[in-house]
Amino acid sequence: MNIRKSSWGHVDGQEVFSYTLTNDQGAIFRCMEYGAVVTAIEVPDREGRMENVVLGFDSLDQYVKDSPYFGALVGRVAGRIARASWKDHQLTKNEGEHHIHGGTANFSHRVWKSRVVEDHHKVGIEFSLDSPHGDNGYPGNLCVKVIYYWTNENVWEMDILAQTDQETLFNPTNHTYFNLSGNVKNKILNHTLQIEASAYAETNAEKLPTGRLLPVSDTAFDFREPIQMGKALEKHPAGYDTPFKLEGTKRLALKDPESGRCLSIQTDRDAVVVFSTTNMEEDYMVAEEKMSSHRGIALETQELPDAVHHSAFRSIVIAPHQEYRYQTAYKFTVC
Repeated sequence: MNIRKSSWGHVDGQEVFSYTLTNDQGAIFRCMEYGAVVTAIEVPDREGRMENVVLGFDSLDQYVKDSPYFGALVGRVAGRIARASWKDHQLTKNEGEHHIHGGTANFSHRVWKSRVVEDHHKVGIEFSLDSPHGDNGYPGNLCVKVIYYWTNENVWEMDILAQTDQETLFNPTNHTYFNLSGNVKNKILNHTLQIEASAYAETNAEKLPTGRLLPVSDTAFDFREPIQMGKALEKHPAGYDTPFKLEGTKRLALKDPESGRCLSIQTDRDAVVVFSTTNMEEDYMVAEEKMSSHRGIALETQELPDAVHHSAFRSIVIAPHQEYRYQTAYKFTVC
């Protein structure tokens, strides 16, 4: 496998490097130090054509200026925290009265340290970041690492590790948007999605969980069997920004029947937030296409959002002087 490191520009005077990992099949995984962003994944369709299957930009400046978390590592906590509060800690309010995606200048907007790592029959990039006590209101000095491995089987493995010196909150995710048609040729309306989840977290008008886990049966949130996204959106025109409680083997499957590309996701996280990009009518361009609704779909593995205010949700509180590890694997195949 081949690894290439190159300079991609500067952020606040700090040089940012990107990496291109090419496996023995010619499939490519690209990432960079800014935001630990996954910038491209190029895998074959059923005819063997290599094309990019994630949304991203051609320049670092666009990520700094425009990006809605394209491919980024989000933290300390992904999703919303109601009233931007936890115990007696006041977090940054960056969505009205609430806190979202770790606050301002969060993990997604920082330059991470990087190094190449190898493990048996895969290679990867380890990104590391120190988040100081008081960062966006969070207590504790937090040390975070995320390792992106790329294998000869076209599997992207993501390991996230963290340690803190005080009790704090940690619920990271990667915010990659997928479009398996290749280079955003088509919208994701013909993609099918399947999720091992018999319950979803009800949310209110501010997209905050109410604390109720509702059955998906006979609702627009039933993805236990593969359903075409266009048909799902007909049932739920407002679109999905929805947390699902995973169960069983915690698998998701996204397929594009036209290209033949398939993505299987398996995780040890408790939930996934599905974001359908509905109503994302933006001015910036993605692969020479104006960003618009359903250009991609984000499948954000994490714990259920706003868990600090709902005792029935799995805790996102981490204790000092322990190592925490979270793993998600994304396998690209033709089917």
